[in-house]
Amino acid sequence: MKLGYADVAFVIDRVMHYHLDMLRAVETGLAAKGLALAVLSTRDSEGGVGRVATSEKAVRNHHHFPLTERTFGRFMLRYQHGLVAALRRIEPRVIVSTSHSGTLSEWAALRWARRSGVRTVAWQCGYEYNPGRIKRIALARFVPLFDFHLCYHTNARAYAIEHGAREDQTLVMHNTIDESRIVPMERAAARALLEQRHPQFAGRRIVLYVGAVLAEKRLEQILDALPLTGRDDLFFVLVGDGPHLASLKARYAMRQDWLAVGRVVDGVGVYFDAADVFVLPGTGGLAINEAMAHRLPVISGYADGSADDLVEDGQTGYRLRSGEPAALAALIDRALASVQESSRLGAAAEARIRGPLSFQAFTGRVIDTLVAQASLARR
Repeated sequence: MKLGYADVAFVIDRVMHYHLDMLRAVETGLAAKGLALAVLSTRDSEGGVGRVATSEKAVRNHHHFPLTERTFGRFMLRYQHGLVAALRRIEPRVIVSTSHSGTLSEWAALRWARRSGVRTVAWQCGYEYNPGRIKRIALARFVPLFDFHLCYHTNARAYAIEHGAREDQTLVMHNTIDESRIVPMERAAARALLEQRHPQFAGRRIVLYVGAVLAEKRLEQILDALPLTGRDDLFFVLVGDGPHLASLKARYAMRQDWLAVGRVVDGVGVYFDAADVFVLPGTGGLAINEAMAHRLPVISGYADGSADDLVEDGQTGYRLRSGEPAALAALIDRALASVQESSRLGAAAEARIRGPLSFQAFTGRVIDTLVAQASLARR
């Protein structure tokens, strides 16, 4: 593969469909400042489920590496083959990477960057799947290797600082989707369209989840909560696929109040527009942003930490602070207590995601940071 020079190299295991707008906006913004962007990622085999990389080329200078992933107990180790060699050929001034301490090639890239005078920026999610003593030791050595941390949310910033970053090495970027591409459909029209596809939705209040179907999403809590609400008109719509779906179908095979419609990317907006409430009990993040852009009230747990910035309890939605189904049932009842309550929550959510937490503000922070870091590089 022929690698062209780039000022900024963005290294990510998988480019998902929701990364495309961001990467293209950053490419355009950097170009306006005279800087070139390259993206390095892996390709997934066809027919995969769950978190599967898009087959689209994200930016003009997009290259791929083989990725090996191995599970050891609770930990996932990864290796991006040929990464350092590719970086040597690209000769970037800045490397952005996803700050996974279990990615062995990322350690190697960070050490090469330090020797070579290249600035390193963590694309810092700040969510720890396997907390514990071993991980704390690893993070105390890994996090300080970065020159700067672009943090998804305020919790990610706290995470970076806890594990060795200085406060002045961090910026909360408020990772989001391009809400300007979302034009909500009138709810009645969306309902009519979906009821043509799925007649069982008629006369039901839709509780929606959109995303990968993984055990960590805790979707059982939604299904167990529905019978505990004070309503008999609820229907759970699950949009997505993944390895945990078979388990859900087996466990809830006798239930008639839910449907898994499969993975939908283009055209998913109609599901948001027709729904009454969006629920995210487990991990995740950007689906919250998308629901808010569709004026949909959100009930969210901690998610990936972003919910603390996005879901203001009682204002843009409700925070789920318990893993008990009864706790979620009570919040669903509260969110759907009246049309006025749902509309109030949805309107406030949309104003938040299209205002201070907008895509333009997010990408502007990213571009400004990368330009500043490039100016500090020694090569």
